[in-house]
Amino acid sequence: MSTLSPTAPANRIDSIDALRGIALCGILLINIFDMGGPIAMDRPLGPPAIADPDWQVWGFAQIFITGTMRGLFSLLFGVGLLLFVGDDDGADRSRRYLRRLMILFLFGVVDSTLLLWPGDILIIYAFAGALALILHPFKPYQLGAAAAVILMMLSAWGAHEAGAITPADTVYSAEMLAREGAARLGSYWQAFDYLSWVSWQWTVNALTYRWVADALAFMLVGMALHRLGFFGAGRSERTLRRVMAAGYAAGIALRLLHMTLVWHNAGAPTMLAGLIDQPGRLAMTLGHVGLFLLLWRHGAWPGAMARFADMGRMALTLYLGQSLMGALIFSGFGLGLWNSLSWPALWLVALAILAVQALFARAWLRRFRYGPIEWLWRWGTYGKRP
Repeated sequence: MSTLSPTAPANRIDSIDALRGIALCGILLINIFDMGGPIAMDRPLGPPAIADPDWQVWGFAQIFITGTMRGLFSLLFGVGLLLFVGDDDGADRSRRYLRRLMILFLFGVVDSTLLLWPGDILIIYAFAGALALILHPFKPYQLGAAAAVILMMLSAWGAHEAGAITPADTVYSAEMLAREGAARLGSYWQAFDYLSWVSWQWTVNALTYRWVADALAFMLVGMALHRLGFFGAGRSERTLRRVMAAGYAAGIALRLLHMTLVWHNAGAPTMLAGLIDQPGRLAMTLGHVGLFLLLWRHGAWPGAMARFADMGRMALTLYLGQSLMGALIFSGFGLGLWNSLSWPALWLVALAILAVQALFARAWLRRFRYGPIEWLWRWGTYGKRP
């Protein structure tokens, strides 16, 4: 029986860490809008206008970032599952992985309550990861088929749901804005009371099933790609170029159409927009992966890639740190900037947070093997101090 222990830094796959770091950065570029503005809106408050900088940022994000960075993170979570569990059932890796997911769930509870972030994804990943663990023995084509079925079901759900949404449903009323503002610009306990209630409401309704299925589908895609050796050094550049080209061609076309449909429907989704959202998101995500692996193979931007790899190695610490920093910047007990910044200004705040985190990750990993939360996570997983 093999002895299980945390992966040593020398044995980590740097390209996976760097891609995870990029995904972490992209996720904040989307989360910052809900941190700094109404928590239940994914569009600017005003009506769509091409001259509005808020809508310009929204449009760029819709095509290249929204959903794709979360897709990258989910995809890499699936890769990480296979790297952890492998094919060695005798070492009881599955049991330890379930323990790992239980601890991740607890981190998610902390994030969605004490750290005031209802948009937490860790709880969703804990549930989706357990389902992915059941399916992990599948062959690549079986994993791909399961992902395709899930994404088709989600597309049908999205189209059905969009048919019942009106433009007025996508924006806050004055009363909703005032109620949330009073909580988020109040004391810590006022914000905690309101945002914990939002977290609970979002967790116990049917949307949770949708988010779990969304994460699971991309985890399965990542597992299939890993089983096919897509992330290995032996994968040909020709294949990577084809994946990048096909992914971007389909992804940009579908996401441009999606954005246009929403734009011309006063900011609300249409049935067709709901139907093509998942295929466009998957295609764009694969395009990002293909481009990254090509750049990595050619040694592009080594300094930036090293910083992304540092961030990817301690992604959980930095993800929770983003929630903490967002709370301190936007809440009333902090700087009180909630709902006072434009979307371009919110991106500047996000970039400042990421710059601080990149410096922190570099300094921390010069002295320690793991990020602080990763260290706790490993301790809980293996039952001994790393």
